[in-house]
Amino acid sequence: MSDELFNSYTKSRLNFKSIAIGVIAFVGLSCAAYFVYWMSKPVPRPADDILAEQIRDNAVLMLQFRTFSGEEFRQQVLGKGRLEKYVKVNDEAFFTYPPADENEFKDFIAKSFYDVSKIEFGTTADGVVKLGDYKIPSEYAAHFFRTSLRNIKIPRETTLTFPFSTVNYTLNMDEMNNFITDASVYGGRLVAQEGERTNRPMTVFANHGIMIAKPGEPSLKRLTDDLLKDVGPDRETRIQRLVDFVANEVEYSFTEAVGGRETLKRPNETLMTRNGDCSNKTILIASLLEQIGEEYILLYCPRHITVAVPQGNFPNENKVDYTWNDRQWAVAETTMQGFQVGRSRLAKPEILQLVNFVQDPKHMNVIFDVNSGEFLKFL
Repeated sequence: MSDELFNSYTKSRLNFKSIAIGVIAFVGLSCAAYFVYWMSKPVPRPADDILAEQIRDNAVLMLQFRTFSGEEFRQQVLGKGRLEKYVKVNDEAFFTYPPADENEFKDFIAKSFYDVSKIEFGTTADGVVKLGDYKIPSEYAAHFFRTSLRNIKIPRETTLTFPFSTVNYTLNMDEMNNFITDASVYGGRLVAQEGERTNRPMTVFANHGIMIAKPGEPSLKRLTDDLLKDVGPDRETRIQRLVDFVANEVEYSFTEAVGGRETLKRPNETLMTRNGDCSNKTILIASLLEQIGEEYILLYCPRHITVAVPQGNFPNENKVDYTWNDRQWAVAETTMQGFQVGRSRLAKPEILQLVNFVQDPKHMNVIFDVNSGEFLKFL
């Protein structure tokens, strides 16, 4: 009997040892596995690196769409260089550079790209520069080359300057990026749809309010401060100064006005290109009014849009006004040079008497149909 007890006790000790060894081995392997995982897991990218990459991508986007950025933007970012095309599916950015001193071209390459070895240059023969399946006349560009998006250098600290007659508009790359990502504008759905009626076709049009800058946008705040620095506290005088700037110093774009499709620009894009039709001048003046905390509404008329501000102490000599929410609003028309709120007479005042829709982006992201009394749907 004593032998059986002894044997049973020995077996129990052996089993306990096995379990202990197994647990130790398991813990050791787990720790080793976690260590390997910890050593091999991706290191989170610094936020500044991610932002710098986004700024580069959006700057290239602006360079490609010149209608929204203008020639001066290209010159300030690339100098004499020009982005001709970016093919996203292949990650190929095609650039040209005009005939110039070789050292000047080398300086451009060093300034605008990280690694010259990652640039493929075209070859010149018989007056043509050929690069892959593309070719251009050498008289247009002495250099034709392509590289990847990642190889393009867009310094984040760059500040852009756009001179006007009375002020300069300045914009740094962070501010430009916030416009492109819609962080600085109200945003929302682009396409609005008029309610269906049996006696007229359905109408769809662009929601202009989504492009208007929010209060406190830094580049526009600097601009309004400069515009108003010599203007007193009088409300009507301050508003008129902003209207003067948009009406007189931003050229009216007939190209945009008669184009086959609506071209909506953010306010910085209208300033960068220095031109805009009624849509983009309206977006700009509304954005400037936002920076001084002034009330306004958008008036959508047949083939026209404009801004109106509370009548206040503005005169009403021209009868270009509108009644909304039991208040009188004076039209601040920016497509007419020299327009004086409450005084200037329009060539076609009847257009502003046919207001179809009213919008107040500052307080509500809706468009009101004044004929049906309904709010529009967004697609």
